[in-house]
Amino acid sequence: MDFTPFIEGFAIVLVPKYIAYMFFGVFFGLVLGTLPGLTGTLGIALMLPFTYTMDPLTALVFLLSIYSGGLFGGAITAIMINTPGSPANIATILDGYPMMKKGLASEALGLALASSVVGGLIGCVSLLLITEPLANLSLKFGPAEMFMVAVFGLSVVGSLGSEPLKGVFSGLFGILLGTIGMNANGIERGTFGILYLLDGIPLIPCLIGFLSLPEILSLISQQYVVHGEISTPSFVKILSAWKEIAKRPVQVIATSILGVIVGIMPAAGATVASLLSYNQCKQFCKRRKLFGTGIPEGIIASETANNASEGGAMSTMLVLGIPGSASTAMLLGALMLQGWVPGPNLFIDHRDIIYASISSLFVQQFVMYIVGMVLCLCAAYVLKVPVRYLIPCVLLFMVLGAFANRNAFFDSVLMLVFGVMGYIMKQYDFPVMPTVLGIILGPIADRELLRTVQMYSDNYWAVFQKPIVVVLLLISVASILLPVILQHRDKKHERAAS
Repeated sequence: MDFTPFIEGFAIVLVPKYIAYMFFGVFFGLVLGTLPGLTGTLGIALMLPFTYTMDPLTALVFLLSIYSGGLFGGAITAIMINTPGSPANIATILDGYPMMKKGLASEALGLALASSVVGGLIGCVSLLLITEPLANLSLKFGPAEMFMVAVFGLSVVGSLGSEPLKGVFSGLFGILLGTIGMNANGIERGTFGILYLLDGIPLIPCLIGFLSLPEILSLISQQYVVHGEISTPSFVKILSAWKEIAKRPVQVIATSILGVIVGIMPAAGATVASLLSYNQCKQFCKRRKLFGTGIPEGIIASETANNASEGGAMSTMLVLGIPGSASTAMLLGALMLQGWVPGPNLFIDHRDIIYASISSLFVQQFVMYIVGMVLCLCAAYVLKVPVRYLIPCVLLFMVLGAFANRNAFFDSVLMLVFGVMGYIMKQYDFPVMPTVLGIILGPIADRELLRTVQMYSDNYWAVFQKPIVVVLLLISVASILLPVILQHRDKKHERAAS
């Protein structure tokens, strides 16, 4: 492979003009990412009209910077107030928020930031090295393969709570909610005539309601978010996260590669990547029993995978013109606005600009670390704000975030309904994460199953003659059985030790 265009790309983008665009774009993406309901995708959409008059490279560098910043921004609110700024950060709250409650907010933010940078860099390397072969593989994913991808994602629901059976029931409840709306055949299900539900359950109000509102309600009786002495935000503690990253090179590389592979799959995206990565680490990690209590492994698993996944999504967008996520779909629109035709010819017709933009992606990771560090230091001071002042502000952002999703008051009401459901589930120890996963993956499984039935109705056996389907099926079965086997082994060892 000829790396000359890539190396020459650094000489092009490392000038004051592009560096300034990178800092502004990353800052804008980070700020939007920290606000629940507002994502980097929205930032790209807002800035898209301003790129009409820019030259193609400037437009790409600016939009990619917003894209890079938006991926990490959601982790800050996920850790500080148990509210993911974007769906891609929902797995981060599982260990990030407990770490914050232990008084380790600076360490948790530092871990999320460092993991995001490492995941982003590995995603960039993957984009550079394995774009073409992996993108060609994704073309072989038909409805049956995508259905198995959704099943693989859903196979983790039993391990997302302390009691597997409650996790399964929560997951099934989420799948049921995910089937609300109009299906691929144009049949309405569970809408009760409400037009706002025709497109299904909106994800942002669902995330805010199930994950954030119950936590806000539980904070009402407290004076501060954390008990005891509140640690001062520390630059050194944020930097110390690199030591934790260095202790776990295998986990970092494995979760990043998993993120890249998931990112290549159309419509899978960063959310699926982070949840799958978190679950796989939980299965194989020696300290799997401590997942969910606030350990570094949980944050590393989530943040490396969701950032690396966008490198995979970028590869299919650039080579095949297939967006792997909402953000890359917006970037695809930006390319088309420049008069470019996405596809293999992009690397022939605009080779220098494409490689220069890939070079800028590497630089953006370091810019993100600098800007993210400043925002993390500011965010840690949130803990010093009394709850009686913090809750009204957070509630206001939650209601506005749900409303901004579609500019519909209905979504704010829906968020409150989901919040009550989440609070009741929390009181009875039903984990809400499997429900959220069911709502995300349920519609994908529903749509692809319908297409599979239509394609193979005369010969279902043909589905199992596809190697990718068989591999995904075996991995899904292993994902279900492995926790049971490991749990049995742990109990056996505990009995032997006692």
